[in-house]
Amino acid sequence: MVDSNTDRFSLFEMDKILRTAGADRVDERASKKLRELLEDSASEIAFKAKILARHAGRNNVQREDIQLAAQQLMA
Repeated sequence: MVDSNTDRFSLFEMDKILRTAGADRVDERASKKLRELLEDSASEIAFKAKILARHAGRNNVQREDIQLAAQQLMA
């Protein structure tokens, strides 16, 4: 479970995403779970992107690093 002090996304944003996807009603636990999953995925992508940037000899993470990291982790 994600510590409430480190939540990066609000429950309102999660509710909005679920409603945009077609949900008429959204349980708070569903919003919390979506937030947990998205934060975990974002952390994994950021970590992998950092590794890719360093492998390319850069200190700055670029858009392409994020894209490649996301593709690799979603495959």
